[in-house]
Amino acid sequence: MLNPQKTIELTTGGLTNPQATWESYLGENPGWQRTAMELTVPLAVTAVIIGWLLSVILGGYFYYGYGYGPVLSLILALVGAAISVIVLSLVVNLFAGMFGGESNFDRAFTGVSLAIIPGWAGIAVSGIPFIGALLQLAGTIVGLVFLYKIIPLALKVPDNKRVLHFIATIITVIVIQLIIGLVLGAGAVATGGGMQLQ
Repeated sequence: MLNPQKTIELTTGGLTNPQATWESYLGENPGWQRTAMELTVPLAVTAVIIGWLLSVILGGYFYYGYGYGPVLSLILALVGAAISVIVLSLVVNLFAGMFGGESNFDRAFTGVSLAIIPGWAGIAVSGIPFIGALLQLAGTIVGLVFLYKIIPLALKVPDNKRVLHFIATIITVIVIQLIIGLVLGAGAVATGGGMQLQ
């Protein structure tokens, strides 16, 4: 069930007091479905709408579904977000078990969703001309730092294996996302959705 008050609380806490927010929310042991409804989906929708509106109002560039309009942009962004969050959560979960932590998809999904709050904040401001891309990059970098910090808390990966877990996760997710991008890109070209030269 959507809970706007909880979404605002988690988002604000995730940006201003992340450690306490992580401990509190992970202490509630929410399932992935609850986390998706309270945090991941509303935050993704809000970030994409704000980013798109800022790009329209201020004349900036918003890359999610660029040129497709607000509805298709939102749909593309949500599909991309779902794929990204699920892939990252699955990989974090898989490697947690392999590196001496607990394998628990609910906690992996919650940890990933909490860690990427700054990334969504970056997407929300990415439509601002000139500085939007830099703010989005900063949000992504902070999100990666948060991911590194939250993994032991969410999945009990031992400190001596945290770096290896993090590196293996990032490399694996990049490879998987590249493969997904190539497959979807090839599908767009094959169906005529790609760029065509005149």
